[in-house]
Amino acid sequence: MQKLLLRTGVGLLLAMLVLAALGWFSFRQSLPVLDGDTAARGLTSRVTIERDARGAATISGRQRDDVAYALGFVHAQDRLFQMDLLRRASAGELSALLGAGTLSTDRELRVHRFRAVAHAAVAAAAPAERALLEAYAAGVNAGAAGLRARPFEYLLLRASPERWQPEDSVLVVLTMFLQLQEADGHRKLERGLINAALPAAAAAFVYADAVDWDAALDGSHRPAPVVPAAADYDLRSLGNLDFRPPDRGDRSRSAAGSNNWALSGKRTASGAALIANDMHLGIRVPNTWYRARLKVEGGGGTSVDITGVTLPGTPAVVAGSNGHVAWGFTNSYGDYEDLVVAVPDPAAKDRYLSAAGSQAFTHVAERILVKGGQAVDLDVVGTEWGPVIGRDASGRALVLEWTAHDPAAINLALVGLESADSVEAALGIAARCGIPAQNFVVGDSAGHIGWTIAGQIPRRPPGDPSAPRLSTDTAVGFTGWLAPEDHPRIVDPEAGQIQTANARVVGGAALALIGDGGYDRGVRASRIAADLAAHGNRQTPRDMLAVQLDDSAVFLERWRARLVALLDAAAIQGHTRRAELKAALEGWHGHAAIEDVGYRLVRAFRAEVERRVFYAMIAPARAQNPAFRFAPPASFEGPLWLLLETEPAHLVPPDSASWRDFELVAADAALAALDAPCPKLAECSWGRANVVRIRHPLSPALPGLGALIDMPVESLPGDQDMPRVMASSFGASERFGVSPGHESEAYFHMPGGQSGHPLSPYYKSDFAAWANGEPTPFLPGAAEHTLTLVPASH
Repeated sequence: MQKLLLRTGVGLLLAMLVLAALGWFSFRQSLPVLDGDTAARGLTSRVTIERDARGAATISGRQRDDVAYALGFVHAQDRLFQMDLLRRASAGELSALLGAGTLSTDRELRVHRFRAVAHAAVAAAAPAERALLEAYAAGVNAGAAGLRARPFEYLLLRASPERWQPEDSVLVVLTMFLQLQEADGHRKLERGLINAALPAAAAAFVYADAVDWDAALDGSHRPAPVVPAAADYDLRSLGNLDFRPPDRGDRSRSAAGSNNWALSGKRTASGAALIANDMHLGIRVPNTWYRARLKVEGGGGTSVDITGVTLPGTPAVVAGSNGHVAWGFTNSYGDYEDLVVAVPDPAAKDRYLSAAGSQAFTHVAERILVKGGQAVDLDVVGTEWGPVIGRDASGRALVLEWTAHDPAAINLALVGLESADSVEAALGIAARCGIPAQNFVVGDSAGHIGWTIAGQIPRRPPGDPSAPRLSTDTAVGFTGWLAPEDHPRIVDPEAGQIQTANARVVGGAALALIGDGGYDRGVRASRIAADLAAHGNRQTPRDMLAVQLDDSAVFLERWRARLVALLDAAAIQGHTRRAELKAALEGWHGHAAIEDVGYRLVRAFRAEVERRVFYAMIAPARAQNPAFRFAPPASFEGPLWLLLETEPAHLVPPDSASWRDFELVAADAALAALDAPCPKLAECSWGRANVVRIRHPLSPALPGLGALIDMPVESLPGDQDMPRVMASSFGASERFGVSPGHESEAYFHMPGGQSGHPLSPYYKSDFAAWANGEPTPFLPGAAEHTLTLVPASH
């Protein structure tokens, strides 16, 4: 019996080893082709694809469409699963690949009918743009077919990728709209609920600006917060409301953002403009961006040589340098959507009232396919402004009008930047772009710099669009798009520098055109401005990297001083934990450094004070809307600090006797939240909290494979209110600093490698330099692999 069991065990082990070997073999078969000649149907001329030691691709051809084909080829070979998720996300088609677990997401997104938007955008595209999309799609399909096995994700999911269509590239752009702008109208609905529940003076105060941190390029300021008088708003007279903050389930403020800036030639060592950009996004494996240098070597003045980041699924360089101009983006946080409350027609079902009278809701049937389950039919209800995305507390339909819904607002004009030769030309192209509206910062080799909004800006009738409007209002809805020549712009400011960081950039009439979509407070922008001023007038790319890695805790300095003053002898007497807190604050270094204990403690104190004050201030709105998830806007720092400085008795949260008592309660609550992770405050470093985990989307379902398919887990410096933005899975999706015409002196970072294949040497190749802030070359290096795509004979 023992021999039989032994033979059986050996047989099972051999079978398992054979299966593992077969699996490993299949796994390796999906690695991309790096060398040799490959016949490519659809090309008009030969294209070479060179890869350097980090896998960065240089693609050279004689025709732009052929280069687009080759870019699609390498995107598919390296990033096909990522591209598939990007197109499926905006289309609401994830469940067809991933199963019922993503059905709720598909339901939310399918109402936008982005597949139909993308189809219409391609149909309306200029012939040259459509040809580029078609060439790119052909290249994607050739690249996918050229793999000897499906990418490993499809093997695990037991699925096959569907062919790429030109409209899929538009869907990828629409997924960026979803990442960078709101798709649910939450912010406007929140403001409407607060406006309805609070007196006007109190609501205005809650949404006042953090003017202490203003950093607008035109020097403008918005009105400072005004504390509402006791006669207008007195928390003590509101009765038995719940003034306490929610149990940590509150909605956090959006962290999406980026930094970019430009120095004019009079401020640089080279005399050319100097551009720096780090776009902050959710970070995952593989990285959002794909490095590429595109070279079109045609005659007749059609030559292009551009280096930067591309977005897998699309045929253009998004940000980079073409030797004449360099540019970068940050999310603008302007106002590019309207939320409309459809007033029901009391005389007829399935109709609503507009200023023009009774209107019928439209209905479109959408079917969501579900892998391993029954298809789900969805009735998408629409209006003249857009789809119904939800209901208000009275059951009325909430309608979203959004730039992303209009095919006319989406195009490939971004490709024109490849041949722009001056700031003036680049600004004109940017204003015609069909992308999520961005702060576009550009500089040229002659030393000029400029800013504008890239992307479409809606025109609106007069009125306040910051909260929902009734469908019966005559001032509802967009009235078209701002002409490119009317986009606000700044060119060659006297200071020789331009910086944006998701805060308000301009005021007055220009701000009225752009609107306010929830600007960040100006902490990062003001810090960048100060850093650039400190570096003087002979700046180089290395100076730009130092600014991008700045983790100075300037924002929390006044909060540290306040907390230290609060913890006086009377406060710590008989309170061991408070005494421990005060002792730990003595180690404050003024940075969000991984070893810094003081930074983490001050940050926790400020966050607790903010949430307690905000939720007390809006207690009536919470009482009227108990299921709604409120969150303080980034600008609430202004009203919050004014309350602490002036200590109005009528606005002390009613569960505290005084503002001092309130702050001590907040400090104790912050300490209580740290009891479990930090029994000893002296060991409660920022690095223990700011642990960066960059994961593959399938990693949670594959325990044990994280070490293979995820990036290394590391504690890193940085936080939100400083140039070096860093959180667990959010931060700089790329960094670069470059002067056009001096690309060989520039640097580049991204938090992962070129390849989406875990067995590729390029899977994690860029992570360490990004994490450690070590500059790597902006231009691809010497070719280590060369693949030539050759037109296939018919």
